[in-house]
Amino acid sequence: MFVEKPPHVHPTRMRHITDEALLATLGAGSVAEARAWRRRRPVPAALGPEGADALLGIEVDFLDKGHGRSLLYGFHYLRWMSPLITAYAGTGDPRYAAEWDRLFSQWYDDRDRVEGDWPGLDVVWYSLGVRARAMYVTEALAAFAEEPALSDGCWLRMMKTVVGGARWSAEEHDEFRHGNWQFVNACELLHTARVFADLPEAGQWAEVAMARILEHLEQDVRADGGHHERSPSYHLMCLDNLERAVAVEPALARHPRRQAMYRWLSVLMTSGGWVPHLQDSGLIWPEGVGPAEGSHNLEASGYATFRHGDFHTVVNYGPYVGHELEPHSHHAALDFVLTGWGVPLAWEGGGPPSYDDPGYYDWYQATRAHNTLLVPGEGYTEDRRAACDLFSVSARADVFAGHHHGYSARHDRKIVFVKGDDPYWVVTDRIDAEAIWQIHGLSPWVGRDGGFAGTRGPGILVVPLEPPDEVLYGTGPARIPDPATRTAEYGEIHSLGLRRADGRFTVGIFPYRDAPPNVPEDWTVHADRR
Repeated sequence: MFVEKPPHVHPTRMRHITDEALLATLGAGSVAEARAWRRRRPVPAALGPEGADALLGIEVDFLDKGHGRSLLYGFHYLRWMSPLITAYAGTGDPRYAAEWDRLFSQWYDDRDRVEGDWPGLDVVWYSLGVRARAMYVTEALAAFAEEPALSDGCWLRMMKTVVGGARWSAEEHDEFRHGNWQFVNACELLHTARVFADLPEAGQWAEVAMARILEHLEQDVRADGGHHERSPSYHLMCLDNLERAVAVEPALARHPRRQAMYRWLSVLMTSGGWVPHLQDSGLIWPEGVGPAEGSHNLEASGYATFRHGDFHTVVNYGPYVGHELEPHSHHAALDFVLTGWGVPLAWEGGGPPSYDDPGYYDWYQATRAHNTLLVPGEGYTEDRRAACDLFSVSARADVFAGHHHGYSARHDRKIVFVKGDDPYWVVTDRIDAEAIWQIHGLSPWVGRDGGFAGTRGPGILVVPLEPPDEVLYGTGPARIPDPATRTAEYGEIHSLGLRRADGRFTVGIFPYRDAPPNVPEDWTVHADRR
């Protein structure tokens, strides 16, 4: 069984193009004639020059499976080599071109021998790898065009990589299929076609690419602007690659789904300028986007948001979405993340450092890493049929109510976000089963005023209306955003679990910047007592 189409890497049109065939395609009589860059400049993709010096003389084993099952594929994207391009562009130092020559030539010699451990998926000839190398190698061709330190032999191999990859992409993606792999590959195929517009096949590449891009904008981007997979970082990857296509095909800029994709990010964005790591996402800091005002229900994607001042809420009630290789959806529904003052208050595990991480299945994807109900001893079905039953916005309070069928018994949840000078949340859950009500904070939990508070602020005070039968504590890894540096390194989050045999919970959540607040006497009026 194959992850993409059955192998169709032509031995001479794609994998091993001869020098003579390449020069004929380029309409050139010699390498010297062909090397001169007379085309439009490619859209920059390479990393910054930092780290380029560390690559000088580095020893690399392109066949080493020690990179990891998934990371081996990413290693062959060659992104890690790209600082050599920007370092050369900024300095003109031929050492960077020579090092690119050495490393790329080694990769080209080794590429036919590399073997991956994902069944049915070639390490080199697959959509994300072909797309990534097209980005970086095209930029390198432009940067090193007149640099003698880059040999003619390496230049030929680079050009063959781009041309062979474009031919493969045009055949691989001759019909629509969902997912980010095809979307970003088609965008890069269009970019390649427009940069190398003089090549005989460029028109056919552009025709295939445009057809797939337009189909993805209509069928893979949801009506609310969210990408099909519902993962912010993969959404942003698709959007960034779409912008590469827009740069060479400006008419795409007018497509309404393009602007909708930006709005989707702004709705999910916190006051700190970052978007939570929902599903398999990393934590992202989109450029050129600000937080959307007010509260919104992204119905097509299955995310409801509340916003008031610095406080932001995202509730997940969307479907479990499949993927070319593995789903990027997590085993949770009706889970929420809460932020205030630009930092997380109620947080989740989010996406892993890599898909080779040993905790990927039993932590990051698992229900226990999310702020929702966990039913002990019961698996969580992918066909969860989650739905929003009520979304209401008013000056005093915003309300979400929904349900899902991820367990054998239906789970109903209602969240009331009470606005005002001192906003707070009231969460009511009902399920006909023993359950654990879960929430995760950035610091250890301690008992406080009949509830539980983090040991440092900003944080939240969690107050159950009825005492639990048991209180459970735990920890797990998650990215923690730092607004000052616009980074998100992995740290530890702390889980609080309230177990009740009757599956009935009403919990108040009260945010604080420095010390836990006094609990309003009337907070229980917002409880759902059904």
